[in-house]
Amino acid sequence: MRSLPSSRTSSEVELFPYQVEGAGFLATRGRALLADEMGLGKTAQAIAAARRVGAAHLLVIAPASVVETWRREIARFWPDMAEGQSYQVFSYDRIVRFVKASTYWLPDDATVILDEAHYLKTRTAKRTKAILGEKCDGVGGLVERAKHVFCLTGTPTPNNPSELWPMLRAVMPHAISDAGKPMSYSKFIHRYCVLRDNGFGLEIVKGKNLAELRERMAPYILRRKKTEVMKDLPPIRFDHLFLDGELVLPPSVSELLPHVISVLDTEGVAGLAKVAPHVATLRRLTGLAKLAPAKAWIEDWLEAGGKKLVVFAHHREVIEGLGMFGGRAVRLTGSSNPRERQAAIDVFQNDPHCRVFVGQIQAAGTGVTLTAASDALFVESSWVPAENEQAAMRIHRIGQTNACLVRFATLAGSIDERIQRAVLRKTADITKLFN
Repeated sequence: MRSLPSSRTSSEVELFPYQVEGAGFLATRGRALLADEMGLGKTAQAIAAARRVGAAHLLVIAPASVVETWRREIARFWPDMAEGQSYQVFSYDRIVRFVKASTYWLPDDATVILDEAHYLKTRTAKRTKAILGEKCDGVGGLVERAKHVFCLTGTPTPNNPSELWPMLRAVMPHAISDAGKPMSYSKFIHRYCVLRDNGFGLEIVKGKNLAELRERMAPYILRRKKTEVMKDLPPIRFDHLFLDGELVLPPSVSELLPHVISVLDTEGVAGLAKVAPHVATLRRLTGLAKLAPAKAWIEDWLEAGGKKLVVFAHHREVIEGLGMFGGRAVRLTGSSNPRERQAAIDVFQNDPHCRVFVGQIQAAGTGVTLTAASDALFVESSWVPAENEQAAMRIHRIGQTNACLVRFATLAGSIDERIQRAVLRKTADITKLFN
């Protein structure tokens, strides 16, 4: 359990107007779903809502790939958490183990945030039962004792309306009230799903009566798209994606860390670029340490229904280690010939089934248009910020109709955190100056 220091300035916790609205929506309703499109900052809004209701205990349950990011965002958006207030962040798998072993107790006045709440779409899954109750009615689940429950997801119904039922039944039962009590699963799917007998039982084909369902849910669900809040957003934003990984360095490399820190402190990023050839092993090992958690985050992004994503890295080992995400990715490296290069760009730009573009920063950072995506992730960054700026501009070009978000994967608690802060800041400064 953690409490927070009050060392942040007010300027670091400012929200966009639509985020203030979203925080107020959650806080006012107490139990609700924020379904904003990915990239609009649902994390910040949920934290602000918890802060607004004065949550004495905040429990966040999230995919493992973003647990560390949640910890950092709580520190960022709730820097003045008072004495007696505390928070905990657990992955879905970890909280299920605690619930199963009866080793986790939730106070009655707790506020629970369920990040990527579509993880609870299957009513028979262990994690759904642990959090929403055995019958998805809240009874025996974590949400039963919670005073407030904020559900977050950019894709509330990845496949069909039946996947909404567990969350609605446990968290917002009034939304599906019928004759004074919440609809059973059977009644819900017969009302809002087209069913077909496939010879082994009933199969859900698609939804029906969706206008009626939307009207029922409207008081409890808020969803905005990037195009709706464009006036609030800058054309391009830069942020960290904090990853929880382990960087193991041999003694010969560890001995170089004080020198790297000294160069950063005295010469900034320019000095870092100068020493890059001398700390090549440090860069490579750092990239490899970020590989697994970054890949997990990208897979979560795809599962959550995230739109197209451009991914940059520096080392060939990292690029190859990312894989092809089940055939949903294309790759562009220095070894790609002109025909392969153009083919990768065309497929990413035009094929809806291709969701990820993986590019080596120098090879894919210039002369390429990737406006099919408005999100980019640097698993590894260049220590020459101008190269990052050029690469980021691949998604921020003529033809782009959305505000863009560029994330820098940052290995929490390591030298990488210090380096990425400096690199991101300088990259953003260059972007502001020349764009």
